[in-house]
Amino acid sequence: MLILTRKPGQIIKIAHAANLDPYTPIGEVFVNGPMEVMVSSVHGRQVRIGIRAHPGLLILRAELYARSIERVLRHKLRV
Repeated sequence: MLILTRKPGQIIKIAHAANLDPYTPIGEVFVNGPMEVMVSSVHGRQVRIGIRAHPGLLILRAELYARSIERVLRHKLRV
């Protein structure tokens, strides 16, 4: 389970991971059941969220997701 801490207004992005074929049927992604999102704790204006999902899904804080996309695009331009 991935645990992230977020403040009001901050975002978590969930997308397919680079190693997951984009044509994978959705049933395969949820073969072991639904994705689980759990609030593990709240401290003032911060909440800790636990996410359990298929390993073919990429779960990142929004700021890291943007960097990840930039890295993929730079790599594709070099190839």
